[in-house]
Amino acid sequence: MKNIHGAGLLLALLYACGPVSAFQVGTTDFTKGVTKVLPVRDNVTVLQIRTPQDLNNIVVLAGPEGYLLVDHPEPAANPAIQKALDDLGKRPVKFLLNTHWHYDHVGGNEIYGPDAVIVAQENVRKRLMTKQTPFWSATPIGPYPERAWPRITFRDIVTIHFAGEDIEMDHYANGHTDTDSVVYFARANAVDVGDIYDGKGSYAGGADMEGIARSLSAVLERINDDTVIITGHSEMSNRRELAEYLPLLNQTIALVRQQMAAGKSEKEVADGGLPAIWKPWFAPHAVPDGHDFMRQIYATLAHTSKLDQ
Repeated sequence: MKNIHGAGLLLALLYACGPVSAFQVGTTDFTKGVTKVLPVRDNVTVLQIRTPQDLNNIVVLAGPEGYLLVDHPEPAANPAIQKALDDLGKRPVKFLLNTHWHYDHVGGNEIYGPDAVIVAQENVRKRLMTKQTPFWSATPIGPYPERAWPRITFRDIVTIHFAGEDIEMDHYANGHTDTDSVVYFARANAVDVGDIYDGKGSYAGGADMEGIARSLSAVLERINDDTVIITGHSEMSNRRELAEYLPLLNQTIALVRQQMAAGKSEKEVADGGLPAIWKPWFAPHAVPDGHDFMRQIYATLAHTSKLDQ
């Protein structure tokens, strides 16, 4: 998700809890995409593809044996991604890590799966093996072919040693989905948080807003001021920005809990929009209404969430 202003505002609001409902599978025009190669640190790079519809980040760890990737947009993005990889050096993709099951993060599974080892939280495999009917998709998604299923899965934590790096994947809680992983690169001091956080001037929603807060709290405690935070759909962030965002999220959850205790309905809470405390986060732009974001918090606290997991 991009910073919330201008055309990005509509995209951000739509993207709050899943892939943008306005941009279904196969509708993103990657032929108009612009690909940037952004060095992070050591042998870790981000391939950033900006299309008229969205921005997608793919993490690349390069080693003599080949590449380890974190996430991959829809299959239509692969020509641009493969060209960027070839420009870095023609080597095979050996590992592909999924931060969660959404189609704009697992689009490379079917392409690289026959030769690369796909690693993901155990619920990703369950999701890809069966037909999914999330509220944001007009048509069902999946099941994916067997070659796209993760071959190594984990419940809470797994560590991969590759190309001189120690890569740790942690599932802290259900949040954006029930499949979320945070991916740490120890030597490069970088972390990919997928779609549980979108950087300065944006916000991220999902199926369990308290779970997102718990996960981000764990990330904040673990990283330091030099850590590079990579998100699924925004420019790179840092600990200072995350430390500004997390209290806003927690205070808003607390506010919604108070409103519910006072008898306010979901509609009343949603219509109230984001509280004024968010103003510095979005400055110099106006605070968006955040109706969907507030609705997701209400649904989480009411334990009746029908959002995609």
